[in-house]
Amino acid sequence: MSDFAGMEDLLQDFLTEATDLLSDVDNKLVDLEKNPQDHGLLNDIFRGFHTIKGGAGFLNAAELVTLCHLTENLFDKLRNGELELSKEIMDSIMAATGTVRDMFGHLDSGVLPPPADSQLIANLKAALAGELVAPVVNATPAVAPPAVLVAPTVAAPAVALDWNKLYGAVAGTAAAPVASPATVASTAAIAPEMHTQVAGQAPETIIQHAVGRRATDKPGALSAPVGRRDNEKSRDNSIRVDTTRLDQVLNLSGEIGLTKNRLNALRSDILNGRSDTDTLHALDQAVSQLDLLVSDLQNAVMKTRMQPIGRLFQKYPRIARDLARNLGKDVELLLVGEETEIDKTMIEDLSDPIIHLIRNAVDHGVEGPQERRAAGKPEKSQVRLEARQEGDHIVLIVADDGKGMNAERLRAKALEKGLITDEEANTMDERQSFNLVFLPGFSTMDVASDVSGRGVGMDVVRTNIQKLNGSIEIKSAPGKGTSFVISLPLTLAILPVLLVQLGEQPFAVPLSMVREILPIQIEQVQEVGGRATMVVRGEVMPIYPICHLLGWTPVQIPEYGVLMQTGDHAFILAIDGFMGREDAVIKSLEDFRPKGVAGVTTLSNGQIVLILDMKELLADMGENRGVPRSSFIPEVRAVA
Repeated sequence: MSDFAGMEDLLQDFLTEATDLLSDVDNKLVDLEKNPQDHGLLNDIFRGFHTIKGGAGFLNAAELVTLCHLTENLFDKLRNGELELSKEIMDSIMAATGTVRDMFGHLDSGVLPPPADSQLIANLKAALAGELVAPVVNATPAVAPPAVLVAPTVAAPAVALDWNKLYGAVAGTAAAPVASPATVASTAAIAPEMHTQVAGQAPETIIQHAVGRRATDKPGALSAPVGRRDNEKSRDNSIRVDTTRLDQVLNLSGEIGLTKNRLNALRSDILNGRSDTDTLHALDQAVSQLDLLVSDLQNAVMKTRMQPIGRLFQKYPRIARDLARNLGKDVELLLVGEETEIDKTMIEDLSDPIIHLIRNAVDHGVEGPQERRAAGKPEKSQVRLEARQEGDHIVLIVADDGKGMNAERLRAKALEKGLITDEEANTMDERQSFNLVFLPGFSTMDVASDVSGRGVGMDVVRTNIQKLNGSIEIKSAPGKGTSFVISLPLTLAILPVLLVQLGEQPFAVPLSMVREILPIQIEQVQEVGGRATMVVRGEVMPIYPICHLLGWTPVQIPEYGVLMQTGDHAFILAIDGFMGREDAVIKSLEDFRPKGVAGVTTLSNGQIVLILDMKELLADMGENRGVPRSSFIPEVRAVA
C-alpha cells in the first residue's frame, strides 16, 4: 500500500516542481564550480534546497528533509563567508543532489525514501564543521553506468513496399482486402519502387484499394499521432501550457461557435427557398470566416503541445561535468537556443539519444589536457548543445572541438570487425565512412570502459531519431572536432504541404521547403557534370525528377519544377503537375514505414496521400547529387 494514500495529487505536484528545481540547482552548481564567489548563485542554490525541504516536510519524507537541511546549512555558511568552497565540498554537494534525485524516485513509487548513505551524511557534517579535507567518496556515483537505449519496437524502414502491410498500417486492420501484390524489387539505393503494379491497376488505384475506404468510415484508424509508442500510458502525458495560449484556444472556440450559428441560420434560409445574391454572399463570407478560424485554432492547439527545449537541456551540464571529472578532463558544455520550442511528445524520446551523444563527445571527442596542450589548444574543451528552428524542422547539434574523426581509420576498424567488405570500403566516401559509427557492434575502442566501447548505442541513437521521422548527420574535420546534426519535424501533428503530381498520382511535400514553382522548358535543361540542371536567376540548380526519387519509369516530360531548399542545399523537384496546398494532419505508419515516406494524410475529398520525406529521399544520393538529363526525358533516352 502506498505511503501517500490520499496525498497523490500533492505528491505529483511536488515531484513535478521539485524535479525541475533540482535540475536548475544542478546547472547552477556547475556554474558555481567555475565562479565560487558568485553570491547570486549561492543564494539561488540555498533557496532551491530550502524549497525542496519544505515540500518534503509536507509529505513527511523525513530522510529527504534531513539531507536537504544539511545541504541548506552548508550553503548558508558558504554564502555568509564562513566556509570556502573546495573540490571536496563540491563533491559532497554533488553527491547530495544525486541522492535527492534517487529519493524522488522512491517518492514516485509511492514509498518513503530510505536514509541517505551514512558516509555522505558524515561528509556533509564534516564540511559544516570545516573538517572536510580528504577526497570524498561519493554516495551516489558522479557518472551513472551508461543508459541502455532500448531499440524501438517499430520495424525498420522497409526496402520493398508490401501493399497488404500498407493497408493494415493505414486502415488499422490486420488483413488487407487486396489481391496478392507483385513482388517489389529491392530499393537499397533510394526508395521503394512504388510504381509496381498490382493486378494491372494504376498506382492511384492501388493506394485507394489498399486503404479500402475513407478514414472517417473507421473511427480511430488514422488517429494516432506520429511517434506514439505502445507503452505511452507509462509515460508522462501531462503538459504545462501558458494560460495565454489556453485563452486563445477558448476565444477561437467561441468565435467558431458564433460562426456555426450563422451558418445554421443561413442553411435554414436556403432550405426555405432564399437564394438571392445577398444570402449567397453571406454564406460565402461565413464559410471563409470558418476556414480562417479553424486554421487559427489548429495552430493554437498545436502551440499548446510545444515546450521550450531548455527543459530537456537542463540535466545535461551536470552529466557532462561528472563524466569529465571522472575522465580527468576539463569540459564546458555550452547550451544554445534553449528557448526553441519542440513538440512535447518528442522531448522524452530525445533524452537518451542526446545523453549518449554528449557522453560520446566527452569520452571520445575531446582530448585530455596534455594532448590538447601538445596540439596547441586550450586545456578547457568545449561541447556545444544547440537547438534552432529551420522551416518546419528543429535542428539539434552536439558538437565538440576535439580531435575529429578519421575516415580511413573508421573504414579499417569496420573491416577488422567484419562489418563491411573490402569492396565496400574501397567505394566509400567520407560521409559514408563517418556513418559507419551507426553500425551495430562498431566501436573504435579496443577495450570497453564503464562509459563506452561496447559498440552499442550509436546505432540505437539513429534508430530512435528515425522513429521521430528525423535524421542524423555527422560532420567532422581532423584536429577541429565533430558535429552530430539532428533534424526533426517541428511538430508531429499538423504540417502545411504542397500537393504535387506524378502522372495522376498526388504526393505531399512540406510547404516550408518550397521557394517557388517554375515551368520546365526542355531547351533550358542542360547537363552539367553529368547531371541535369537549370539556371534560375543566375544560379545553377540541379533537377531531381520525382519519378527518379520514387523509382517510377517516366512516361512524360515533367511540366513543372518546384524550387526547394533543405538546409543549405537548393534543388528543383521535377513534377507533372500540382494541386495546391493543404494543412495536412499527419498520420503515422507505425508498423510499416516505406523509406522516404514520412506519413500519410487524408485530403478533403477523402483521398489518401503519402507525405514524402525529402531529406530521406535525397540522403543516399551522396555529395554529387543529381541525375542525367536523359533519365527523365523519354525522347532523349529513346534517341540514345
